[in-house]
Amino acid sequence: MAVPAITRLYTPSDFGILAVFSSLCALIYPFCTLRYTLAIPLHSNEKIGINSLATCLLVLVVNTVIIGIVLAFFHSKMLAILSSESIDSFWCYIPLAFFFYGIAEILSYYSTRYRDFSTIAKVTVLQRAIGALTKIVLGLIHFNVIGLLIGNIIAESGGLTLYIRTHWKKLRESVRNVSLGKIRFVLKRYKDFPLYRVPSQILLKAAGSLPILYYAWHFGTGATGQISLAITMLSVPVAIVCTSVGKAFYGEIASLGRKNSNEISVLTKRIMMRLSVISIVPFVLVTCFGPWIFKTIFGEEWIQAGFYARYLCFYLVFRFVYSPISDGIFNVFEQQKLVFRLEVSRVVIVALSLFISYFYNFSIDYTIIIYSLALTVQYILSIIFVFHILKTASTSYSFNLST
Repeated sequence: MAVPAITRLYTPSDFGILAVFSSLCALIYPFCTLRYTLAIPLHSNEKIGINSLATCLLVLVVNTVIIGIVLAFFHSKMLAILSSESIDSFWCYIPLAFFFYGIAEILSYYSTRYRDFSTIAKVTVLQRAIGALTKIVLGLIHFNVIGLLIGNIIAESGGLTLYIRTHWKKLRESVRNVSLGKIRFVLKRYKDFPLYRVPSQILLKAAGSLPILYYAWHFGTGATGQISLAITMLSVPVAIVCTSVGKAFYGEIASLGRKNSNEISVLTKRIMMRLSVISIVPFVLVTCFGPWIFKTIFGEEWIQAGFYARYLCFYLVFRFVYSPISDGIFNVFEQQKLVFRLEVSRVVIVALSLFISYFYNFSIDYTIIIYSLALTVQYILSIIFVFHILKTASTSYSFNLST
């Protein structure tokens, strides 16, 4: 509801700078906890659970310090390499975004461990509300693009006190079980997460960040701002579903375990079918009325974002169906290597689509269309692999029963 006000306080160029900033942050977010957060809901032992959380906090603090020091000395050179000089003046906000993102991720997975999905949903709403309010207030007092950056960071950290208040008693009682020995156990037991999920997550983020960086470099921050708004608005339902349905699904199948692969398969198909049905209405609306919707809601200068949204909604439909179930399936069935291969294919497909667009000097419209079609193919491929994992697990389980 706040976005129409925000788009009238900031320019497309401001949104372009925010998009570049967010894209660069996304590339380093996997290093927040080295993806050890995925281990927090998995182990049934309470002592291992709290030590998984302690491991994540330790890794986060160390990596935040490292990133802060590296950027303090080399931010100009690093941003120049990435053709992101437009945010050189704002480098100091990157470590802050990194730290708060990591804290939010850790507490979210801790809530997932106890299936406290109502708290996760409340925090998600609070984060968006506080972030939007901050952007509006800072925009009204003419903070310009800094207002967007600060609001974006606060959107990651808002509501974290709700997590802490909800689980404070449990955390206080469990902290006595934290030990270096158990932290070493977590680091060793779940070493596949940093080995495979960190590179996979980097590749996933790169697939989303590369186009933004390319658009900013090739078409300018103004056009990038238009594209960023289109992606942001189309991604809102995906983000909400991934946070609520995705966490609930992960918690449910983690409790079922691989031994109940048939039940997991039925649950997965039912959820994916429902998500497919839900996605039809917004897909049709954006395809038919995208430019008019964006012009009416966000203002005359954002009409181009409506055209871009029309092109992008094709792949986002498949993302809407796939994303909520992907983490749960790949983690419970320990398919970390497959995730890595899929993310490699995603980056290759995205990079190839951008290379083709650059080589043939395509317009921004054709570049976005090719990018959208490329990701559509990749998401369809990923969905096929999900069903292959479920089929293989069910077949294996049936064979074990018969023997």
